[in-house]
Amino acid sequence: MKFSCIPLNFGRELARDKTMTYEDWIDMAVDFGLDGTEIYENFVTDRDESGMAKLADYVHEKGLEASMFTAEPHLCNPADREVGVARIKKAVDGALIFGTDIVRVVSGHGSKDLELDVVLQSIADGISACLDYAEEKGVRLAFEDHWGIGTNVPDFMKILELVGDDRLKVNLDTANVGSENIVELTELVKDRVVHTHCSELLNNRHGIVIGKGDVDFKSVLGILKNNDYDGWVSLEPLAGGRDDLEFSVNHIRDTWNSL
Repeated sequence: MKFSCIPLNFGRELARDKTMTYEDWIDMAVDFGLDGTEIYENFVTDRDESGMAKLADYVHEKGLEASMFTAEPHLCNPADREVGVARIKKAVDGALIFGTDIVRVVSGHGSKDLELDVVLQSIADGISACLDYAEEKGVRLAFEDHWGIGTNVPDFMKILELVGDDRLKVNLDTANVGSENIVELTELVKDRVVHTHCSELLNNRHGIVIGKGDVDFKSVLGILKNNDYDGWVSLEPLAGGRDDLEFSVNHIRDTWNSL
């Protein structure tokens, strides 16, 4: 199994305060014995193509891979969809720079005051509009059970049904549908999962160090392992510092290896 991370716990340092570089994070990932890192769209927006290529070189020189290019499109509102589609296609191009064949897509914002059926169809149409482009580039789109519409299991499954295309894969997030629903969702989508976010909850609240909450990682990862899962397991920390993240990496790795 290959382990990765999207370092959202260092979001302020990486994106706002600029007290930490992505290269600093890569060095830390190497120290933790990770196999890869996610490339989060919002952390590389200030880099042009040559800047991203330079970062990609650094990732590979350090012996790591990019597990996924993680994008944040907004597809809920038909009025926003064209921009969201363009953003996904740009993310596909970004994925190629970093040498990964997976792009994370989400429903995004924009559902307020719209009928649910309109929102679900808009999301499905936006994703569908990108599948040919992604396939031509050798990239797979992985739809995540993300905040908003994607955190409701029936709605998430309805979007997959509306897209109706096996080329659309899943990035399974362990914290977004709630602790009581994640095992059910894992069973439903296990054959489509190509990348997994291990994130934590405590009493269905985010901001908990991974491994110190109540997400049933053993059951979720067990379902995947028993299904011969060969994708990435990537930590998504939303709290804590370096020592906390090192604890979390070891916890998730040990959980997988104990199954």
